[in-house]
Amino acid sequence: MCDIETVCKIANCLEMAPGEVKLNDEQIVTRTFKNKVVTGFANILNKLAKESNSEIAKNSYHNREVEAQVYQWVEFAVLYVSPGSKDKHIAQQLLRDFNKLLLSKSYLVGHFLTIADLAIFYAIYDLMKSLSPIDKENYLNLSRWFDHLQQRPEIRQDKEILNFTTIYLHGWATGTHM
Repeated sequence: MCDIETVCKIANCLEMAPGEVKLNDEQIVTRTFKNKVVTGFANILNKLAKESNSEIAKNSYHNREVEAQVYQWVEFAVLYVSPGSKDKHIAQQLLRDFNKLLLSKSYLVGHFLTIADLAIFYAIYDLMKSLSPIDKENYLNLSRWFDHLQQRPEIRQDKEILNFTTIYLHGWATGTHM
């Protein structure tokens, strides 16, 4: 998740040139732009958002409280969500927690799309892709949030649109009822 591809996708969402993004000798993602080097996924996203004039970037730095919450979510994506999504039991707990959090919220921070949403979206994309239709229905709030984000072409980019319609269940179900 905290890789070169994700940095480039988020830069694109922020309407920014990603610059030269690569892994350094310690395998940490690094961005070089205009002879300035920034190391670390969260630091790179922070710098991209501060350089951008996009609506998402402005939402991410609306005020100091929002800025701090966004940074915490990005760090959470790096430290827990990305590695945790590879472990079945941790992944299930993450999905339950996100589903509960999104019960009364449309976005992770405030009332607008921020880089926190982008970081989490890309961190859980493969996990969401692996869910069955029944699993997706068990996480209705998370599914609603995820589907809302994936419908935006600038966020989805080259990723496949995942199916969240309940009509899909009829074709997926193997049993018949009389």
